[in-house]
Amino acid sequence: MQNNKPLISIILPLFNAQKYIKDCIKSVIDQTYSNWELIIVDDASTDGSLNIVRRLMLKDSRIKLIKCKENFGGPAKPRNIGIKKSKGLYVAFLDNDDIWLPEKLKKQMEIFFKKKEVDIIYSLAYTIDVNGKRIGSHNNQKIFNVLKYFLSKTNILFISNFIVTPSVIMKKNADIEFREDIHLISFEDWTFWIDNCLKKKKFYLLNEKLINYRIRPDSLIGRGGDKPLKKTYYMYSKYLNEMKISISFFILLFIKNTINLFVKKIYQVFK
Repeated sequence: MQNNKPLISIILPLFNAQKYIKDCIKSVIDQTYSNWELIIVDDASTDGSLNIVRRLMLKDSRIKLIKCKENFGGPAKPRNIGIKKSKGLYVAFLDNDDIWLPEKLKKQMEIFFKKKEVDIIYSLAYTIDVNGKRIGSHNNQKIFNVLKYFLSKTNILFISNFIVTPSVIMKKNADIEFREDIHLISFEDWTFWIDNCLKKKKFYLLNEKLINYRIRPDSLIGRGGDKPLKKTYYMYSKYLNEMKISISFFILLFIKNTINLFVKKIYQVFK
């Protein structure tokens, strides 16, 4: 520990982000909470990202780099590698194009010190464009705020992912693991939070915007994921087979997502 503050392990998967990675790492270095290690797991980048990381490593020994020989195609495997190598009592996640505000870690750790029963803290987020210009707020909480009076957090998560992963910090446990399934690439975060809800972990929303979440048309999320309906069906089928959801709920979820995709297609045609 440094100054009696618990160590936070920050897991950052990296792939071809030379345009963004410097500002991303700098937002960690600028944190007012200083006892952290930044574990960057490179998923076989082919651009100049690693050169930027190495230069920053020379200036700050808290930054560590792990290189993967082959590209997995999504953040699940790099995150799991980082988690296994981490030494902190807490784990935070950051994507290679997002930016934390300076008080992010400090404010979240203050909640952990006050609320010992909490396992996972997440926050709200601003949205920024490819050039770093702030363009609005992430709408992750809107559906949750409507449905929270009728459904559990777990059931709401099956409907919509209301957690922005780069906003999260959580207690490190042996069961922290992302599903390494190539059929779930771009759905890794969603299933991870469903799994943690199913494990009865206690979530806490810090109702402040603590990150700049980048919207990129060329990212997996920006494109809506590859074959989103097929992947959604696959994801729900996995939970049905694991007996986490009922057949009737499975059917309702599938119909809902089919309608959503149809509406998006119509909107794209007429916008």
